[in-house]
Amino acid sequence: MVLLRSFARKLEQTKFGQKSLIKPDGQPILKQQPGARGYVGLVLLVMSFLISLPALAFLTYLSVKLTKPIIISVGGPVVFILVHIMFGVGVYQPGF
Repeated sequence: MVLLRSFARKLEQTKFGQKSLIKPDGQPILKQQPGARGYVGLVLLVMSFLISLPALAFLTYLSVKLTKPIIISVGGPVVFILVHIMFGVGVYQPGF
C-alpha cells in the first residue's frame, strides 16, 4: 500500500498526472466500445499465445518420433517467427 501511494505521489508531479487531476474524465477513449479492429487484434494476440507452445511441442514430438532433428531445427524458428509476426500484427491492429 505504501508503494502504491508513493507511486501515486510521483505520478501526481508529472504533466500527465496534473492534467488528469484537473480533468479526470479526460480519457474518453477508455469509455468507448472497441471496434472490429480491436477485437481482431485481441484475437490475434490470444492465438499467438495459444499456438506457440503446442506447435513447438508437436514439432518436437515429430522430430523424436521420426528421428529427424531437422524438423525441430527448421520448424522451431519458423513457428517462432510466425508467432511473433502474429503478435506484432495483433498489437498494431487495434492501435495499442
